[in-house]
Amino acid sequence: MAVIETKNPSSLKIKLDLGMVNGKTKTKLKTFSNLKPNATNQDAYEVADALMSLQEHNVLDVVKVDNTSLDA
Repeated sequence: MAVIETKNPSSLKIKLDLGMVNGKTKTKLKTFSNLKPNATNQDAYEVADALMSLQEHNVLDVVKVDNTSLDA
């Protein structure tokens, strides 16, 4: 039986470095939902790069989370 794959909207997560608090690095995760399912990794990174330029904090990580439904 073949599996049917359906691409759903993805999300983009950007992890920010807020600095040291009580000797530990404090971070914040910003999530941007409803990324087009057909957005390429390059497109997603370019959007993240534009968003990063608006942040006052350093960026630690950029993650694109793909969301796919599988049906039999």
